[in-house]
Parts: sequence; structure tokens; C-alpha cells
Amino acid sequence: MNGLFPYEPSGLFLMDKPAGPTSHDAVEWAREVFDTPNVGHCGTLDPAATGLLLMVMGDSLKLQNQFTAERKVYRGAFRFGLRTDTDDLVGRPLGEPTADLSAVTEERVKESFAKFTGAFDQKVPRYSAVKVKGKKMYEWARKGIEVEFPVKNVTVYRFDLLQFHLPDADFLVECSKGTYVRSLARDVGEVLGVGGVLASLCRESIGSFHRKAAYVWKGEKDFRREDVLSAFLPHPRLQELLNAR
Repeated sequence: MNGLFPYEPSGLFLMDKPAGPTSHDAVEWAREVFDTPNVGHCGTLDPAATGLLLMVMGDSLKLQNQFTAERKVYRGAFRFGLRTDTDDLVGRPLGEPTADLSAVTEERVKESFAKFTGAFDQKVPRYSAVKVKGKKMYEWARKGIEVEFPVKNVTVYRFDLLQFHLPDADFLVECSKGTYVRSLARDVGEVLGVGGVLASLCRESIGSFHRKAAYVWKGEKDFRREDVLSAFLPHPRLQELLNAR
């Protein structure tokens, strides 16, 4: 084989994804580098998002659902005064920006964060992979067809305001599987009455796995073998870590 191992690899690979590539792009890179088609990721990151992407391969593929179900921690920024069809900065504007943000205070932002802490029903974004009537939401959106927004029950365990500097607010959120941070941006903005979008997002951790231990990928074809392997947990070692929990 031409990959990093002389055999079919099994284990967990931690990648720190940059902004730009899709999660699928990252998986394709890992398939080429590890010389195996048996690679899957444990939770999508939008192209504009950065941070931890967990990939399982070989025998560890059977653990994919377990890792996908883990809590996630994100850092990022909301931008108030805007509404878009994607609930982030890359989308099409919906109406004119809100010029007057004088009612958006640090105290009110903290109060709005508290409203979305705990378990609640969240309306998924218009541009998401959730299926409605046999098609993904983004497929309906691209056709310009309005459909009812599905609702998912999610849990936000922690929702902290890190820095307040209008029109932005930096945040940290710890949340359950299926939580859309873009939807949090939209809904917080609606509570404040001015609209809101996700300006930036970085996934810091998934369960006990942290971005600090991940391979910092820049989309490159050339890399140091030692750097990639330092972010790879072979399947037996991975099983030991899981059994020790």
C-alpha cells in the first residue's frame, strides 16, 4: 500500500479543519493519505467553520455513531442587525440591515443566551440536510420552494458570552448532537428584535477529544508523516480509552 501504514488502518484521526474545504473534502484527503476508502467523519462542519473533525476508519467505523452523539463545544461570534437565508454571513440578505442597535446591550444578550440554555425545540436552518417530504431542506431552498421548518429537540448545556463588541458578540456554547449554532444566532437575534447571523465558528471539542491534539490541515498534499500520525489513535488504543471512561 502507498499510505502511512503497510496494512489497512483502523482508528481515530483528529483533524483541525480550516475554513473553505467541506467535511467531504477532508474525508477524501484522509482516504488518500491513509490509502483506504473506509473513512467516515463524526459530525459535519460547514465549509466556513473551522476546528475539530473526528474521522474513524477500518474497525473504528463501528464507533462512528457513538462519537457523533457526544457533546460538542464551539467558540464563535454572532453578528447582530442582519438576517440571511442561511443564518450566516455567506447567505442572501433577507431585508435591509438593522441600523439602530442601541437596544442590544450586554445584559440583554446574556438574558437571551439564558433563554436558549437547557432542553428546547429548535427550528432547523433553511439550508440544512434535514429531510422534508423526501428532499433535503437545502434542495427545497435552492428551488425557492418554502416548506415547513422541522423542529428538533436539542440541549444546550452551557452558553456563555465571552466578549461584547457591537455588532458582534463572541460566545462559547456546549451542546448536544443535532444543535445548529446557526439557528442559535438567528433565534438570539430575533429575541433581541434586530436579527442575527453566525459570523464565525470553531469546534473546540467533541466529547473528550480536543482540537489541541488534532492535525492542523491546510489542504496541502505534502505533509510530515510524524505530524499526521501524532493525531491518529489506533483502534486498540482507542478501545482502551473508551473502556477507561
